[in-house]
Amino acid sequence: MSGIVELADGVLQVAAQPGINVWVLRTDAGAVLVDAGLAAPGLLRALGRLGVAPRDVVGVLLTHGHPDHAGGLSRLRRAGGGGWVRVGEPDLATVRGLAPQPDSDPSTRLGRLMNRLPPPPGFGPTDPVADASALTDGDHLDIAGGLRVVATPGHSPGHVAFHLPAHDLVIGGDALFNLFSLRPAPGLLCSDVPANRRAIGTIADLAPGTLGLAHGSPVAGDVTGRLRQVLADAS
Repeated sequence: MSGIVELADGVLQVAAQPGINVWVLRTDAGAVLVDAGLAAPGLLRALGRLGVAPRDVVGVLLTHGHPDHAGGLSRLRRAGGGGWVRVGEPDLATVRGLAPQPDSDPSTRLGRLMNRLPPPPGFGPTDPVADASALTDGDHLDIAGGLRVVATPGHSPGHVAFHLPAHDLVIGGDALFNLFSLRPAPGLLCSDVPANRRAIGTIADLAPGTLGLAHGSPVAGDVTGRLRQVLADAS
């Protein structure tokens, strides 16, 4: 089906909105989502194409708290799904509605400009998720054959990746974009540009066979080498 990529057995990548990917992990208890897209329509329709109803979603893991990853939770919950929600601890207050979105890195000119501008349409405040709970580096979850939380801050303070060793797969969120070409997340969208570069190195060290990203196509074939080259080109 167009817009749907099977990254591994029971692990599907699907476009919630154009250019914004989420992931569906099929488990015996139901579906676990990684990210939820924007608050705009799209997620429920995408899940329906997989035969997943909102009530089938038992939990959501967030790579981070930006609106194009956490915004879709509100529609999902209003439709009777969503279950538990977990996010990297430094982003937890944002997802709970207790803190604003983090500023862009003020050491960059474009970051300073972004901090003065209003958010683009659809990227403003999202509905709070008061019962969201924290993920920490090294957490192991009994999902999809075993999932490990890997702290990859930089795009946001609490950005995490999810390592699924049984599937030789990493879900890397926004540490990198693969739209037209593979590159680090744009600096104007990062809270800490140097930290985001280090996060890419962290993912490279995991040496996955496949890397899923929220924006763009999956990366496969010498993933570690390609990430090392991205870092070299960005230095």
